[in-house]
Amino acid sequence: MEVKYNVKKWILHPMMMGLLAIATIACKTEMNFSLTNPATAEVVSLEKSTPKPARKEHGIYKSDRFGFQFSYSLQDFVIDNKITTPNNNVNSPLAAIDIWTHKHAEKIRAGEYEGGTEYPANVRVSVYNNRSKLPLQKWIQKNNEFSATREFKTAKIAGQTGLKFKSSGLYENEHVAFINPKNSRIIAITISKTGYGNNDAIYERAYQQVINSFTLLNR
Repeated sequence: MEVKYNVKKWILHPMMMGLLAIATIACKTEMNFSLTNPATAEVVSLEKSTPKPARKEHGIYKSDRFGFQFSYSLQDFVIDNKITTPNNNVNSPLAAIDIWTHKHAEKIRAGEYEGGTEYPANVRVSVYNNRSKLPLQKWIQKNNEFSATREFKTAKIAGQTGLKFKSSGLYENEHVAFINPKNSRIIAITISKTGYGNNDAIYERAYQQVINSFTLLNR
């Protein structure tokens, strides 16, 4: 005896198939999103929203008389020829440009270092005559502006070959010096350090910026 079964064939309408496919993809997408590491997503979001640090404004010190210029941070430092430290040395420079933090400049203007009190260590650009036309290292060693000089090394600055060296005195000093080929004068950039507090690190920034930006003017 032959048994027959009535089998109903379900035929899905093409539109229904499309909806089913979309629903399947949506479920997969939702599942994948739920597996995303929340911490990773948050980090990415924070990176995108973090503002860029503000750029510091740079000032330019320019001397037409001595034919050079350099830059420094206006936010951190000030140059004021009226508050240059006193110097009675017979070998005093023709010019001395002192770079101070705003805090030190305010104290000097207020007279806090008058009466023999030691001025704070800082950065200075000095210009000297070299009437005898001595070689740079010999001139440095004969000049009592620089005591206990040592560790001479060749250095490049403003397109010229100069010397980097150290000296000791009231402070521990580091210098870069070179001869200006246009007038044979010697230019020295000096940072003086006390060895305590955070002033040395602050002035180190000014020292490096002056060295990196120092330019001789075409005259």
